[in-house]
This record gives sequence, C-alpha cells and structure tokens, in this order.
Amino acid sequence: MSPALTLQTINERLNSCTGWEAKSRMLVQLSREIPVFADVDRTDKNRIAGCDSQVWLTLSWHNGLLELAADSDSRMIKGLLTLVFAAYHQRAPQESLDFDFDGWLAGMGLSRFLTASRSNGLKTIVTHIRTAAEQSIPK
Repeated sequence: MSPALTLQTINERLNSCTGWEAKSRMLVQLSREIPVFADVDRTDKNRIAGCDSQVWLTLSWHNGLLELAADSDSRMIKGLLTLVFAAYHQRAPQESLDFDFDGWLAGMGLSRFLTASRSNGLKTIVTHIRTAAEQSIPK
C-alpha cells in the first residue's frame, strides 16, 4: 500500500482541510495515489451497479488478507475509492467486518458533504466488501 494511503495519513490530510472545497480538492489529489487499475479488469463483471459514475472493483484474498483494486471514470469518485482502499486493503476478513466505515467518514467530516447518490454508492461498495469478508470466514 502506498505510504500516503493509510488510515492515519488520510485522516491527517483530510482533517487539515477546512470546508468541503478543500476536502474535495484533497480527495482529487488522493485519487492520484491509488494504485493503477488494470485495463483488463474494467469489465461488466467488476462494475459496481448502483453508482452514477462507472466504478470497478476487484477483490481477492491472499494469505488471509484482502487484495483490493478500484477505479472510476470520475476523479471525485476515485478519491472516495481511495478512502475505501485505505480502509480495507490488506485487512483480514474480521478486520473488514469490524471497521466502521460510516463512522470514520463522519469523524473526518465527510458524511455531511456527500450527496445521497455518492453516499449510496459508497454503501454499495462497502457492502460488497463486507459480504466477501463474511463469505471468506470459515463456518
């Protein structure tokens, strides 16, 4: 993971911004730091339905940790995907289930600025990740 894409560094960078415009600019900057998404993975199978912008997500488990890749045709959405990446990439299934993504967004002051559409899109993505985490835990 990029050193800049940890929960701590993202918290610090976003909390140093005042107001939505500054946070929005920071999200666009963060979007440039998410690992490159492979062109071959931009398929309908990997497209997340329910998002206004095109969003692609791949996930798999390697050595018990989530390998996550994400991309969007929108820089702002890609910035939000950077938050998802920092929250879930290289996490164990139970860590993924235990993480309060909505609480984290609220703590950074982002929830109140998200449109209903963006908020619903993020919930869809997080639900997709949480479902994969639940399915990967042996019963």
